[in-house]
Amino acid sequence: MAIALLVGCTKQEVPPLPVAALEHLIVVLGVAQDAGFPQAGCDKDCCLDAWKEPHNRKMVSSLAVLDLKSNRHWILDATPDFKHQSHLIANKWGTKLAGIFLTHAHIGHYTGLMQLGREVMGEDSIPVYAMPRMTNFLQQNGPWDQLVALGNIELRSLNSDSAVMVSDSISITPVLVPHRDEYSETVGYYVQGPTQKALFIP
Repeated sequence: MAIALLVGCTKQEVPPLPVAALEHLIVVLGVAQDAGFPQAGCDKDCCLDAWKEPHNRKMVSSLAVLDLKSNRHWILDATPDFKHQSHLIANKWGTKLAGIFLTHAHIGHYTGLMQLGREVMGEDSIPVYAMPRMTNFLQQNGPWDQLVALGNIELRSLNSDSAVMVSDSISITPVLVPHRDEYSETVGYYVQGPTQKALFIP
């Protein structure tokens, strides 16, 4: 599994990879905090420069885990930049979205789910993996409960330290981490490939 390819958050082009030789890949889709960079209301010099120069902007932290053998990918966190991040994956690799793993209920980590609803993509039963409080939050609060009711997403509950085998050679394991847990617990994820492991804690 190749790890830490940076996409969509630097001026530089993505260096060419021997994709034909790869079977598994982790793609870094963003590196910024919940609101991205620059943030709304920021008038510091660094933000002003980013407002003027789009190539200096950074998307919200997210990973894509790709299984090129089966032409599928999984997203870790559905960010406010979800549509751009999804486009990057589709444009470069053309893999199909097979599921989304959420870390917690702060705005930078789940609000991209709105793109799956009938106003936009109108998806059908996209698996969304979440811990119990996060699952309950989505079931009990609008507009997220509409995604459940209309079958745009299919909620799948996680247990801490219990691996989910998303393919025959990739597992994703949630681990509880300390954070401000107003609406949900917070997890990071171990992504285990055939020979390497990565830890995602946004």
